[in-house]
Amino acid sequence: MESALRWTGIYLLHLLAATLGVLVATGVLLNVILKPVEWLVGHSRLFSIAKGPYYLLPLVIALVAGYIGNLRFKGNHQLWVWVLPALYLAIRMILWKRPGVLDNNSWEAVLTHFFVGRPPYYPEQDVMVPLYTSVAYSIGALLQRSALSRRRHRADRTSRAIDPQG
Repeated sequence: MESALRWTGIYLLHLLAATLGVLVATGVLLNVILKPVEWLVGHSRLFSIAKGPYYLLPLVIALVAGYIGNLRFKGNHQLWVWVLPALYLAIRMILWKRPGVLDNNSWEAVLTHFFVGRPPYYPEQDVMVPLYTSVAYSIGALLQRSALSRRRHRADRTSRAIDPQG
């Protein structure tokens, strides 16, 4: 029971880091660290790297955070942080209704509403950004795991080449 409770606690910590933590880090990076260079590139161009529909800066931060998070906490917690945001998205998609009475409520309309959002108006940002950042966080953890396994494999090959009998 204790290990399941510990796993859940570490999972929730990673989920918080992958969603809210990434968004806070993006805000700090844009409003504090990159603020001095804003006059060079312009406010709208600087902030466009953080806004939809691509969310480049939050995705890069989530990727790096997942990579680093996997270094600190061993286990498979980081690989599953996308599940709750995906479940939340699925529930929102199932319960979504078009605002107009005569509008079509087909799956095509639902998918268009949630995934094709047009910039300047992107209504489902609160659902999609946590999903995107949590998937990027998990990918970062996978990248770190694969890099670690490549290093181990290389070290094993090197030790076998040095001592073929061991």
